[in-house]
Amino acid sequence: MPVLLFRGIAFCSALLLAVPLPALSQVPAAVAPAGDAGEATRYSTEQLDAMLAPIALYPDPLLAQVMMASTYPLQVVDAARWLGQGSNKQLSGDALANALQPMSWDPSVKSLVPVPQVLEMMNSRLDWMQQVGYAVATQQADVMNSVQRLRRQAQNAGHLQSTEQQRVVVQQQTIVIEPANPAIIYVPTYNPTMVYGTWPYPSYPPVYVPPPPGYAIGTAIVTGMAFAAGVAVVGSLWGWARPGWGAGNVNVNVNRYNNINVNRTAINNNVWRPPPNRVGGLPRRAPAGPVGRPVRPGGLPPNAIGRPNVQVPNNLVSHPRPTPPAGGIANRPGPVDRPGVGARPGVDNRPGNIQRPANIQRPDNIQRPANIQRPTQMPARTGAFNGQRDGAKAAQFSNRGAQSRNVQAQRPAAGGGGARAGGGAHARGGR
Repeated sequence: MPVLLFRGIAFCSALLLAVPLPALSQVPAAVAPAGDAGEATRYSTEQLDAMLAPIALYPDPLLAQVMMASTYPLQVVDAARWLGQGSNKQLSGDALANALQPMSWDPSVKSLVPVPQVLEMMNSRLDWMQQVGYAVATQQADVMNSVQRLRRQAQNAGHLQSTEQQRVVVQQQTIVIEPANPAIIYVPTYNPTMVYGTWPYPSYPPVYVPPPPGYAIGTAIVTGMAFAAGVAVVGSLWGWARPGWGAGNVNVNVNRYNNINVNRTAINNNVWRPPPNRVGGLPRRAPAGPVGRPVRPGGLPPNAIGRPNVQVPNNLVSHPRPTPPAGGIANRPGPVDRPGVGARPGVDNRPGNIQRPANIQRPDNIQRPANIQRPTQMPARTGAFNGQRDGAKAAQFSNRGAQSRNVQAQRPAAGGGGARAGGGAHARGGR
């Protein structure tokens, strides 16, 4: 029994050591997305640009509301269904605001109901909307940077400029898009493959979400950007949120947000925060969609759109090589002339080939002396310890001599002659 008990204890100990203990994380669940071990949880630069291409050229107030509402995809679906019921689509102004008041949707979702083109577009591509919501909830600063890159690219391609529908203002390195008329919102319609010019990420083409039927303008697909009919804004639902480009987040008007936010928790901070622990009621894990799962970012690519002066580490830059002459391989400096150096036989004389010396003549094989005759048996030893190979026996003989000397020193002086002679003989025998 004791043996079996010890074996059981040893087996349990080994099992505990083999099973890893759960890691303790200090990152709150609202910030750290859930994912499998080793799974990437953040979208790369290429993925963000491809994902945000359909909305990056929206006016700033509309863009902020779309980004926030994308974190509540289930509510967006409910709002799109509500809009298609009965005469809800004909409501406007205060009548629409009053009809939306008892709804428990987030204010960002309510603010999109007066712009049915955008609400229906988001509802038509749920996989894309969920990816945008995940990116906004987990990478707000990266999302803001992506929008600015896309706007610079569209401006460089000649498709982003001030019109009678919108004003494009450049503030240092930031491009701001404002409605030309604060009371009317025009939703731009464009094909990302046209409006951004040459797309530098072949592995991640821009996402295209066509507008719903009845809102598209045919020439927008060909010429770049166009605008559908303007929509009168609902004052109580519009203009309470804007992108904070410098801070990398969305800024909201606290009082106006709380007036719309009926039957929900009030806020006391102008920095908008995504839903805690979940994104729109879904677990915080990157959803599948048009840009795939998140990949491990490798930094801003050298050819990132809208960034002509990006500083890239030297080890990532492919430096240009000298252009070869028309005749073929570039001439290289020949070798230093050395005596006795000639062209290697069998090698064509080509421009730039280094002339190598002929085969070096090595001396004949070195004659080594005959095998040294070694004695087959070591000569016999001579001395007091002849034949005594054991170290212990040698020490024993040495101890006998020492004992003999001690006995001689203790003998009395009488009969000293004989004693000395005997002692000396004994000592010699000991040695």
